[in-house]
Amino acid sequence: MNYDFRGRTAVITGGAQGIGSAVVRRMITAGAQVAILDQIAVKSAQIVPVDGLISIAADVTRPDEVDDATRQIVDRFGRIDMLVNSAGIAGPNAPLWQYDVVAWRRVIEIDLVGTFLACRACVPQMLKTGWGRIVNISSIAGKEGNPNASAYSAAKAGVLGMTKSLGKELAARIFA
Repeated sequence: MNYDFRGRTAVITGGAQGIGSAVVRRMITAGAQVAILDQIAVKSAQIVPVDGLISIAADVTRPDEVDDATRQIVDRFGRIDMLVNSAGIAGPNAPLWQYDVVAWRRVIEIDLVGTFLACRACVPQMLKTGWGRIVNISSIAGKEGNPNASAYSAAKAGVLGMTKSLGKELAARIFA
């Protein structure tokens, strides 16, 4: 399927590698201006040499860094139209009762809180223009739960619930 995103600006969290990097390439192919938010700052030539691509080193678990990155994107491109939350980690595999508390919190912070913070920062920009699209990447683990992946499953279940709530809040405002 061919999309035409000329004149649109997309923010991709976790866009330096994996699924996020593939999304970046697809958005660029469709003509979008793209901003990568990732702990790893990448040069555009590492993804694809093109104008209209910026990479901002930001930790999605830190509201100040996400808010600052959002300001940089708006300063550069004038708007944010699309957000793809692909930043995430699986975390270690262990039964819940043996799961390390620090590792549990890290998975929840990146996978769920990071998604929340990016939405919180980008939605007001979409509301200003009256148009926006958000893709929050979750997993079947969030619906079914995976053994030895309780933190990941819990985080992805949270992403599903949050996405449903946000969609209902915005349905008549930017998704019409």
